[in-house]
Formats: sequence, C-alpha cells, structure tokens
Amino acid sequence: MFYMLTCGCADEQTIADAAASCDDLFPKKQNYLHMGFVLTGILFPEKSPQQIEYDDALLTFKTNTLGPMMMLKHFSPFLPRKSTRLSESSGLPKSAVWATMSARVGSITDNGLGGWYSYRSSKAAVNQMTKTFDNYLRTAAGDNAMAISLHPGTVKTGLSKEFWSNVKEEKLFSPEFSAEKLIDVVCSRGKEDRGKCWDWKGEEIPP
Repeated sequence: MFYMLTCGCADEQTIADAAASCDDLFPKKQNYLHMGFVLTGILFPEKSPQQIEYDDALLTFKTNTLGPMMMLKHFSPFLPRKSTRLSESSGLPKSAVWATMSARVGSITDNGLGGWYSYRSSKAAVNQMTKTFDNYLRTAAGDNAMAISLHPGTVKTGLSKEFWSNVKEEKLFSPEFSAEKLIDVVCSRGKEDRGKCWDWKGEEIPP
C-alpha cells in the first residue's frame, strides 16, 4: 500500500499536518519509523561577501536547516524507543536511521576554497543538528535509533546544473546512482558511526 503526503519544508504547519496524518495511518503504539530521509536543498553560490543577499540567505537556512529541524520535531516521535522491539528485515539497517542531506562543503575542516557562504553555513548547521539530535536519541532510543547526515556527491539535478561543466563526467552522478549509494551507506552504519556525516562512498566527512 502506498501513501503520499505533501508538506513544505518552509511551512511548519504543513509538516505538523503531515505528521498528524501519519499518526492516523500508522499509530505510534503499533508502528515505528525505520528509515527517515530529509533531502532538502537550495543553493545561491555567493563568491564574495558582497554577493550575499539577505532574502536568499534566509531562504537557504529555511530550506536547508530549519526545514529538516521541523521535520525531526514532528516526525522523530515515530522513531523507536528503548523499549521498542525492532523487527528484522532484509534491506533495512539493524537500527532505525534518521538521515539528513548535508554536503561536503558543510565541513569546516574541509573548507579550503571559501565562497558559498549561506549554503556552507546552512549545511554546517545541519551537521551540528544531526549530532545534537543523535545525542538525544542515545538517551531516548539507545541503540534502536541513530541520526546521521549524508553527502550525495555532485548529482545531476537542478541544484548543481550551473556547475556540471566543472565536474568530471565520472564524478557527475545520476540521481538513481546517488540514491542507491546512499541507501547502501545508511544500511551499513553501525552504532560507532552515529552522529556523523558520511559521503556516498561510506567515508566520513570531518566536521
């Protein structure tokens, strides 16, 4: 059975309404969320501080950071608790995983080029949010649930279209390839991997 619910990452009420609908369809006492993906992203590529536009930067944070934050606010109650008995199923990770889309450029350690002020900052905030949420899950869910963030590589979507010519063909991924790789990464994470950012190859991206 397939259900589709629509919500806007910049509109908390639509997120709350979607969560309420899910609770009607899948009551939390009888169900739990085993994999959750929050894949929001918008980019304004500022090369210098003078190119930063307030409204664009605000939209970037609303989309890339606050949207995922509101998603975990309203949907995290669907994750298992310490007392939940997890069911085993092929194709699913051993514990429940909440995964949020980040980016390599969100790494402060890896920032050797600069630029992209609002995008970099919003994704660095995603990584901090992920670590903070995972600390919460350690207490609320124990080993039954964890949070991670993900870097999909450069994917051939509208977000990166302006930069396709600067990327080697073998490094420009189709959405299907990137999605398959990220599923593999999520399903292969263990409890020692929680709270961190992982790229499509399964390699850790430093904070």
